[in-house]
Amino acid sequence: MDQKDDNFLNQQPQEPIPNQSQSPDEKAGDEKMAESYKMANKLLRDRLENEDKENIDILESLDKSDVVVVDGTYDHIHLVLKHISMPHVRINHNQLLDAKLKPSQTVFVNCASEFPAEGARKLAGFVASGGQLITTDWALKNVLEVGFPGTVKYNGNPSADEVVRIELLDREDTVLKGFFDEENDPVWWLEGSSYPIEILDKKKVKVLVRSKELKEKYGEEAVIIRFDHGDGTVYHMLSHFYLQRTETREAKQQMKASEYADLKGASSATKAAYVASEEDSDIDYGSVQSASTSAEFVSRAILKQKKKFKK
Repeated sequence: MDQKDDNFLNQQPQEPIPNQSQSPDEKAGDEKMAESYKMANKLLRDRLENEDKENIDILESLDKSDVVVVDGTYDHIHLVLKHISMPHVRINHNQLLDAKLKPSQTVFVNCASEFPAEGARKLAGFVASGGQLITTDWALKNVLEVGFPGTVKYNGNPSADEVVRIELLDREDTVLKGFFDEENDPVWWLEGSSYPIEILDKKKVKVLVRSKELKEKYGEEAVIIRFDHGDGTVYHMLSHFYLQRTETREAKQQMKASEYADLKGASSATKAAYVASEEDSDIDYGSVQSASTSAEFVSRAILKQKKKFKK
């Protein structure tokens, strides 16, 4: 981040808070997942362009300040954005307090063990003015409970590190389009000590994705939720965007990554890139499938917000 970001911050830019990320970028997740995200992005661009050429035009015209990532203790949303070549600004908690947020922006908040209450309330004001806020895991307790009281809360029963099957409940929200064409039941990778979501305001909060397995084991079914606040929108996701490993529950997830590309309608150029990548790395169907899920979610969320404010 630098001072060219349209006066995004009122203060001189700082380095991210020490230890706010679990490890340096090159250590967050393995090389297999990094390559999987890069390949998932090639496929994502094919899909978005086939739907509407304007999608690619919007993504290519993004300014860094259109997408803001607030560092946390865990999760590495900035790595998802980096691997899919999405411009963004990465800031820490102190910088958030001085940032001049705009309603047209999308703000991602990484899973954080600590978060300033003033920052949570500032984000609530940002959403009320039209902004889009996307949070993960522990931000449920220290961002959403604080900034949007009486809406959702952590149920106090943390998850184990495992995979659960999920069910899509909302096929109208364009952000979830990447989930729609999964064969059989799609799965969700939980991190250890993820925070199950208890919904307090059932009229306001909509469950977009749920898991019956999650409810049986941890008491709550919500995996991804959405609610409006003022003129803006909040999305919250159980677990993390940046999936640092995969678990194969089905034989097909051990198949070649190029077979996943075929299934998703990749262009001939993308298929060739997948085949070449398989020769140089150990990416497979399962790793690209998991990377594609989060790559599609963040990209479609950003597109949705940009289209909302398109003149």
